[in-house]
This record gives sequence, structure tokens and C-alpha cells, in this order.
Amino acid sequence: MLTYRTYLNTDPPHLLRIWAECTGRPGLVQPLNMSSLERSVLNKPYFDPKGLILAFDDRRPVGFAHAGFAPPSDFGDALRHDVGITCLLLVCPDYEKSRVPEELLLRCEEYLTSRGAQVLYGGSASPWHPFYLGLYGGFQLPGILESDTRLIETFTQHSYVLDARYRRFQLNLMHYRRPPDPDLRLQFAQYSVCKRLDPQLTQWWDAVSYCESELLDYLLVNPTTGRPVARVRFCKHNPNPHSWPAVGLVDIRVAEGWADRRVDDFLLGESLVRLQQEGISVVEAQCPSGATGTANLLTTHGFQPATGGVVFRKEKTT
Repeated sequence: MLTYRTYLNTDPPHLLRIWAECTGRPGLVQPLNMSSLERSVLNKPYFDPKGLILAFDDRRPVGFAHAGFAPPSDFGDALRHDVGITCLLLVCPDYEKSRVPEELLLRCEEYLTSRGAQVLYGGSASPWHPFYLGLYGGFQLPGILESDTRLIETFTQHSYVLDARYRRFQLNLMHYRRPPDPDLRLQFAQYSVCKRLDPQLTQWWDAVSYCESELLDYLLVNPTTGRPVARVRFCKHNPNPHSWPAVGLVDIRVAEGWADRRVDDFLLGESLVRLQQEGISVVEAQCPSGATGTANLLTTHGFQPATGGVVFRKEKTT
């Protein structure tokens, strides 16, 4: 007999068992251990047991779904309860064609709308990543991987429509060669590239998201002013989503007035060379499908397309 209930403190072994039975499901880090589950999910300050729903067939755990809320638009210190997200829906393979996925999704929707959600999303995409950062989809959450066809069907069959696509990239850094551009290198010959470990995070959401990750910044410093004109940020997760030493490219920032100087191009190349020298083998990156400038920059440096992600949206019905 199938039953459903919300999370209890004795449930982590059930979650780990379901996760392990889903080996082969696109995007899941395997194996998952208790410490990783606690860091990325259970220890988050906004974790609500009522948003994590488990499915059982008699005593056997056969699936779970987890709902949460989006950060405020200014990434302040309060969640947006008008925007709900079904962050993850995971069902054991022999129950994928049953009613379990549908029932778990409906219970997530009930939880979210009961707390004020007016818009529902299927899939978390960075920086809207309340849970599971580093445990699904690589170094950034991509929504739902396009290869995860059964989960996509679950949402589309319940009136969710496509809201956004995300392009994902990977670079084999072992064979990386900086694109030849002597003019660009001459332009910034007097600039210095500085490395900054564990940079201070000024926004609450970033601090909560990356508190268990290792962040690394590379800064391009103007020799005249001593101020950075560009920043490239990478992160390392534990566990590592790859079998090789890897990092994720999570942010590129350019100072106002410098966007047309190709500082991002120069600094990205310098950063990749330094990572290569430190023994990093793989770099991942992600951007919205409409961010053609970012995609072109990554392609210039040899990044290859990987399986993309999608996010679905549904308006609350009255």
C-alpha cells in the first residue's frame, strides 16, 4: 500500500536509500553520504520538514520530493514565499510509471500554495538553488537536465510550461591552450592577476549557498588605481561531481565602463592557465540560453556543450 508523509528526523537513511536506488538517473552525484545530505539540504537555516515529502510502499521508501522557496529579488535575508519551487523529485526506477511521481508533485504544490506561493516552478536553476547545490547537475543547478525525460513528462503533464533553458559547458583543462591574441595580452601586460581564496560574501543568500563550498576568485587589477576591473569566480564542491579534479565557473563580473575592453576574455584565459597549473582537469560552466555573449566567450576558450537544463512554470489556479 502506498502512503505519503512529511519528513521526520529518522528519515535520512530512507533518503539515502532512494538516492542510491536511482543510480543512473541523470545528474545525481553518487554515492551520496549523510554529511553531504546534511550540508546541502537538512542543515539549511530555512529547511522546513513539511516541504520534504516521502513515499512508501508498505515500509519500503520509494520516492521523495522537496519543495522550497526562491530568494528575494535583491538576495536579501528573507525568502519569497510567493514563488515556490519543486527542487527535486526522485522516485525509484520500478515506481517511475506509477502514480508516485504525480502524488509527490501534487503534495509539493499543496505545501507551496498553502504558504502563499502564487507561481510554481519545476526545477531549481542557479542562483535559485535553496537545496541540492552540488548534488544534482554539476557545480550549478541547471533546473532539470534535458536528458531527464521522465521528470520532464511529470511536470508537462500537470500544466507546467517551459519557462527557461540553460546551456551547460565543460572544458577539458588538461589540453587547454589560451587563444592566441597578442594584442589582447599586450593591452593588459601591466595589469596584475590576483588570486583570492574564500572571498568574503556580502549577501546572505550567497553565504548560505556556498558555506560548505570552496570559492576562488581571480581579479584583474588596474595598475593605475590598484582596483580590480574584472573578477572570475570558481567553486569546488565536496563531493566532487567529477572523477577528475574539477571546478565550476560560477560568475564573471566586469567593472562599470570596462565591458568593451575584453577584460573578461583576458582574465578568463589567465584564470584557466593558473587552474591548469594547479592540477585542475575539468571546468564546468552554465548560462541562460539567451546569454549569447557568455556562451561565445566560453566557446572561444574551448568549452564544449554539455546536456542543457530546463525550468518549468505554472501559475496558481484559484
